Amino acid sequence: MNTQPWRFVVFQEKAGIKKLVEAAKPRVKKLFESVKVTNPQRYEIVMKRFKEMEDPIFYSAPVVIFVIGSGPHAPNSCPLPCANMMLAAHSLGLGSCWIGSGGTAAEDSEIKQLLELKEGERLFGPVIFGHVKEYPSRPEKKPPIVKWI
Repeated sequence: MNTQPWRFVVFQEKAGIKKLVEAAKPRVKKLFESVKVTNPQRYEIVMKRFKEMEDPIFYSAPVVIFVIGSGPHAPNSCPLPCANMMLAAHSLGLGSCWIGSGGTAAEDSEIKQLLELKEGERLFGPVIFGHVKEYPSRPEKKPPIVKWI
């Protein structure tokens, strides 16, 4: 239907990304407190990151892109540019990662204003991009569930 219900906000200045980190940090910490009981291993991994890293949310990436969408087609359409940007980055030798919990930064009024979030708009992303120093070890992948008909 070619609705293209998205828009993009790109953070590339260190000061702007630092604001994102400071806004998201307490919210993500609180979010993972709820995981403490159901997934204590995951909780420990995340809390270790918070102790050891200056930016445990966006991993000090030089670029953070928020994909923002609205309308009835946004939930089906807006993840597509996220994935396409990530595939394009990989083809250019860049690293990328979708940071779902990073969207909590938008709960902060200053960040919400920077994003110019309007009523009815949703975040899809943020996605971080940068040069990878080393790739983290991959978690074990579950085999896909496929039904052939």
